[in-house]
Order: sequence, then C-alpha cells, then structure tokens
Amino acid sequence: MSMLKTLFKPEKKITCKSTRTVMGRPMDTTGGFMDTANNAKDNETILKIEKSLDMAHEVANIASWDYETDRDYVFGSEALFSILGMNQHKMIDTTYPNMLEMVLEDDRNVFDYHFQNTKKTGKRMELKFRVKRADGTMITVQLRAEAIKDENGKVSRIFGVLRDISNDLLKETKLKESEEKLEKIASSLDVGIWSYDFELERMVYVSHGVEAITGERNELLLLGERKWKDYIHHEDLEKYQSNYSKLRQAKTIIHQYRIIDVYGIEKWIEDRVFPISNSRGELIRLDGIVQDISERKLLEEKMNYYAFHDNLTDLPNRRKLIEVLTGMVSCHNKFSLLYIDLDMFKNVNDRLGSRIGDQLLQELTKRLTAKYTNLGEFYRIGGDKFALILRQMTEPSRLNLIGREIIDSIRQVFYIEGFEIHITASIGMSIHPTDGQTVEDLELNTEVALRRAKELGKNRLQLYTESLSIETFKLFSLESDLRKAILLEDFILHYQPRVNTLTGDVVAAEALIRWNHPLFGLISPAEFIPIAEESNLIDQISFWVIEQVCKVQRQLIQSGDNIVPVSVNLSAKTIMRADLIPTILNYLERYGIEPNLLEIEITENTMIKAEMAAISAIEKLKEIGIAISLDDFGTGYSSISYLKKFKVNYIKIDRSFITSMLVSQEDARIVESIHLLAKGFNLKVVAEGVETTEQLKRLKQLNCHYIQGYLFSKPIDEEQFLKIISNNSRLLYA
Repeated sequence: MSMLKTLFKPEKKITCKSTRTVMGRPMDTTGGFMDTANNAKDNETILKIEKSLDMAHEVANIASWDYETDRDYVFGSEALFSILGMNQHKMIDTTYPNMLEMVLEDDRNVFDYHFQNTKKTGKRMELKFRVKRADGTMITVQLRAEAIKDENGKVSRIFGVLRDISNDLLKETKLKESEEKLEKIASSLDVGIWSYDFELERMVYVSHGVEAITGERNELLLLGERKWKDYIHHEDLEKYQSNYSKLRQAKTIIHQYRIIDVYGIEKWIEDRVFPISNSRGELIRLDGIVQDISERKLLEEKMNYYAFHDNLTDLPNRRKLIEVLTGMVSCHNKFSLLYIDLDMFKNVNDRLGSRIGDQLLQELTKRLTAKYTNLGEFYRIGGDKFALILRQMTEPSRLNLIGREIIDSIRQVFYIEGFEIHITASIGMSIHPTDGQTVEDLELNTEVALRRAKELGKNRLQLYTESLSIETFKLFSLESDLRKAILLEDFILHYQPRVNTLTGDVVAAEALIRWNHPLFGLISPAEFIPIAEESNLIDQISFWVIEQVCKVQRQLIQSGDNIVPVSVNLSAKTIMRADLIPTILNYLERYGIEPNLLEIEITENTMIKAEMAAISAIEKLKEIGIAISLDDFGTGYSSISYLKKFKVNYIKIDRSFITSMLVSQEDARIVESIHLLAKGFNLKVVAEGVETTEQLKRLKQLNCHYIQGYLFSKPIDEEQFLKIISNNSRLLYA
C-alpha cells in the first residue's frame, strides 16, 4: 500500500502509521500494533492499483492532493513533491498558508480568491497559475478541484489534481510564434497561400495574399460561400479541372489560367498545388500557392511581340518572315516575295545622323503600309532592307507594275526636320513555287534578283530568272578563283595612251588590269574589281599593278627609250592603308624609278569615302613628286569644295559626258563648266572616251589639254605599248 506521508511535524513524539487512499485520505490509524492478517489479500490488491495509478500520474505529470478544511492541511501524492521540487523525506508543514506562499505573488490573490470561494461554496475550481518551486525555479500549473461537504452541507474536504503545463505552454507559445511568423511571411509575400481539407470539404486556411488577388474577403472562401472555381475565366475552367485530375495521383501541379476578380478585372494566375496524402495514400488535403502574374504575362507578350517585330518601324522582322514563309511553302500556297533595298541609305546616316535616318525609315514604312497593306505584308529584314509578301499574286506583269509603283513611291521627296531627302530603292522579286520550292531557295533567288537590280544601276527592279543564278554562280567562282589568281599572277596589264590634244603626242598612259581567267578568258576590271573590294583582295591587286608598272618603266629606262608617266587607279580601301606611301617608295627605289613617272588616279567616290586619308595621301604623294588625277569627274558630287581640299594635278572628264555632249545640251554645259572650273584652279583636263573627230574638234575648241579614247588608241598590251613609246610615236588617229 502506498503510504502518503503527512507533510507536517507532529506535536508529540509518538509512533503511528496512517493508511491513506490514493488521494491521501486516512483510512485507519493504530497505536502500538494493528492486526492486518485478515486484510492482507485485499491490501495487496489495493497496493497494485495504487502503484498503477501512481505510474499513470507520473507519466502524465499529474499529482493528486487532498485538503482537510478542519485541520487546514494539504496531503499529496509523490508526484506532487516532484512537481513542486520538494524533498518528500523532509517533514515540512504543508498547511494552506505555507502552500499559498509557493504561488507566485502576481497570481496569489487570484488563486486564494478561487480557493476560498470553493471552500465556502463547494464550487468546482479550475485554474492556471504559476508557482515557485523549492529550488527557486518557476513553473506554470493547472489545478482542478472538487469539494466534499459533510452532513451539514459544509465543505469538509477539497481534493483534486495538479499538472505541470510549463512545457505545454512553451510549445503553445512557440507554435503561436511560428504561426505568427508564417502569417507575417505569407502577408509579406506577393502570393496567396491556401489549404483545402477534403474531410471538411472546405478551405481551412486562406492568406491575405488571396484577398489581394480576388478583391473579396477571405471569409467567403473559408465559410464556403464562394468556391475558387467561381473566379476562374470560363474559357480556362475546363483545362483547370482537367489538371486537377493529376492530384489523385499525388502529383504536384503548376498551371496558369485567368480569373475574373470581384471588380471584373481579368488577371493571369499561376497556381502551384501540393497534394497531401495519409498513410493509406488517400488524399486528405491540398496546399497551394497562387500568384498574380498578369504583369509577367504582359511582359512575356511584349517580349514575344518584339521577338517577331522590328522595334523602330513596328513591322514584322526577318524571324517572322521566315515563320510565315515556312507556313506558306508547307501549305503549297502561291505567292510572290519582294526584297526592297534602299540605295545609298548609308549616306543619309553618315551626313544627317542616325536619328534622321531612323525617322526616314519610319516615314517610309508609313508610306508603304498605307498604300500596299491591302496587297500583302511588309517586313523589315535589315537596316535598310524590307520584304513584301504578295499573296495569290504570281503574274510577272502585275508584279512589275506593283514593283515600279513602289519604286516611284519611295522616290518621292521626304521632309524630315527641315531636310528635303531624296532616296531610291532597288527591288528583287521571285515567285513561289516557280522560282523556289523551299524557303531557302526562294530567299536566295530573291536576293540574286535584288543584287542584279543594283548592278544594273540601282533604282530599278528585277524579276528572278535562272540565268541570274548562273551569273551568281559565276561571281562565286570568280571570288574563289581570284585568290588563286593573285598567287599565280594570272593578271595582265593593258595600257591606254594619253595624247596631247593639239599635237597627238603620247604624253602618258593609264595602266588597266585584265584577268586572264583559265575558263572565262579575259575578264574586265569592271567585273572583278568589285569582287576584289568586297573580299578585301583589292590591296594586293593594287600593289601588284604598281610593281608591274615599275618593271615596265625600268625596262624602258634600260633600253634607253622614251619614257612617259603611267597612271594607276587606287580604291578607297587602298588609299586608307597606313603603309601606302612606304610601299610605293619601296617599289620606286627597288626598280630605280623616278616618282614623276608614276601617277595615281582616284575617283570622287574614293575621296568621299576616305576624305581625311585621301587628303593626307595626296599631300604626301605630291611631296615626293607623284602626280594625282581625279578620275570620273562629274559622275559623283563634283563639289568645288573638293577641288579646294584635294590638291590634284588633273581632272579626267567621265566618258559618259564626252559621249553625249554633242547631242545633250545639259552634258555639253557640264563639259564646258568642268573646263572653266579647271582653268580657275589651274588644273589640266583629260577627256576620256573620245571616239569621234567631232568630239575631238569640240574639245579643241574648249582648249582641252589631253585626250584618251578609241579615236587614238584602245587599251593595248605591253608589247604594243613599249613599241609605241620606244618609237616616240605620234597618234593622230587610231
């Protein structure tokens, strides 16, 4: 039997044994001895029961106690000593006043009030309060008590249980703090968090973020007055519901859909749903995160738009063109493709600035789309290059008509920020499927046609034909063969004499390069020089020509024959080379040639492209005694300012003016003006392309200094040239 000890010191020293219930209530008291033989078996059973109860109390951290009102004593179980941190073997008075002292001062009055009330009225007592243990530590306990009244209705005993709830409160506090922290985090996040309980068939948690998305109070969702699907856009509801079938397979889903909030505003939502299952694999809960991604969707739409559209003109771009062409070709649609390339657009940017250039492109786009959008779609596929798809239009005559209208439309003047801008365009055209059954072939052939339009003088259109591909293949072959020709020295020089207009004496010559191609025969410079410039081979060719001229001059010197200066044409790229002057000086020194036996010819376009480099080069060349000729004068800008900047020795009038000066008053005035201009600047004039005696007669009247043309001599090979020079021949007529 459990012996619940009294926690007070007896007034007299006597030997006694108290037998108490589990609540500490005395069952019997004997002095000296007590006969327990008859009760041994019963006592053993009771002991077992009490031990079991004590163990249960210990596990549950519960202590039992019993208070006798008449004696004002508190009796308790062993667990009570443990909870209060008291030594049960020390006899300590556990009178009510002493026990009350253990209650924390802040809680003491409240406890005493309730205890006295129970003592007085017999009312049940249940209270949480703090006590100070014997070791000075503080704990929180929960007390529950019942009162027992005697036959007179007076409370004689109060018994109950005491439980240490400090750990429970600590856990509750931490849980509350965690919940508050999570709620704070959830509130600070730009998302809504929710939880749905399948057993309750309703939302059990909805964060403030959801309210910001729907515009309605969360209580409506929590009370079930509103269902989440009520917000979903009707066009997305079916897809939304089909996605939810995956949750039965315990799969997390991430899906995007639209909702309509309480204000009628359409919003894009990203919804992440996490299924929670029990140990049997049954779905018991859904947790989710919803986020308003409307701005992201808008940004994605913009990014997707500009991935397929030009930022400046807002036209579809090349990427979009390929996509559309691919679709049309795969569907075997009939259509035409036009490439529109602006001629000399770079000059607008270089002279007026890219801002004006951009405005020009925008105005051009407005002009074209306003007039031709009903016929097809325009695309901007390059800096100054556009494309036009004409659906169901494959008649060449109709294409030519539209192409010519576009060219005429572009040619009309543009007024931008006070500038009057004139610009032209070249157009290449191809037809599907006639000119290409794949996108690649169609693009290539349209490009071939465009290149041909530019080669023919620009400001024109060209419909693709198979012969153009043959020419393109030839150009490709020429570029490849040109590199080999430089190594193998497959070039030859022809010389065209320059004669004195009055006497017919040969006073100089122009070196003209020819390419002796093994397959195509002699190829003129007009055909391969542009290829050489584009492929950066022009410098090697130019220096080869200079060296060959020096070799011929040395041969004339060694033979003691008459010697005249020979001119060489240089491109803008060669003029801009930093090693141009040292290279020329090296050749002159190597072959023992005087500088005045070499002349350099540059065109007006070369001066414009390499103005500063040309000025510097001309000054240095003249310093060492090399004369400079300004070739093709009149075909470029022919600005007087250029004649002031570039101190040249000769002006060469382009053959186009000489050819037509007797039939065109305009060209005749140009030739006259050039002579007057040259006289004013003290320059010598060379007329190129003189072929008739009538032209010669008129040039003599204008006091033209020198003549070059078929009337006197066509370009001749080296052997013939050496013969003419060595004989000091006078060329009257060829």
